[in-house]
Amino acid sequence: MEYLDLSLYEYRKFPLPMRSVGWLGRQFGVQSGVRKVATADMQLLDEASRRLGSVTLGTHECEFCLTGSPFEGNGEYRYYDRNGDVYAAPMMILHYVRQHGYCPPAEFLESLRRVDRLDWDWRAERLLSIIVDESEDFDFRCEAIIDLVKWREDSRVLEALVYSIQDEELVDVAGDEIGRSLGILMSHGIGGNLRIDSLPEMVKFGLDQVARP
Repeated sequence: MEYLDLSLYEYRKFPLPMRSVGWLGRQFGVQSGVRKVATADMQLLDEASRRLGSVTLGTHECEFCLTGSPFEGNGEYRYYDRNGDVYAAPMMILHYVRQHGYCPPAEFLESLRRVDRLDWDWRAERLLSIIVDESEDFDFRCEAIIDLVKWREDSRVLEALVYSIQDEELVDVAGDEIGRSLGILMSHGIGGNLRIDSLPEMVKFGLDQVARP
């Protein structure tokens, strides 16, 4: 679970090509050398690292915590750049930056300044096609529900999420993530005529998670 920064992401199967950032371990150490991340860049990283994907049953312990209980992480953050790139970082990236002096690559930090609004592109089209295709890899469909909302301004996102609610198996496994994605849309004033009271319980649970302060 250790990869060189900006190398091709290979940790798990994913429907889009991604590049690795922050997958640290003892072999390569803190790859950037210990140095402080600028306050403005840290704020951008925090803002962009709010929703986890690929959460599994296990956890990974930090290999740099030498005393006490090591920090544990699960899942990954995915960052979509306006130029078409996708970066994947472990949940532990914020811990590595704050506690162990890791500084992500300048190219990645620069990309965080370009994620305020994404134009619909081949990545969005691919994620949309996965959600609505019942023959697609099931794990891919669950992850697409999480990531497609990055294009929240486009009406096709809401349509795809509403469609996913009709799939009972998808709701059983990822109903909370469907709800979180719907909650993000609604927090930006996008929700159409969606009737919350008619939604499955797990979807409403995900909505509540977003609505909590």
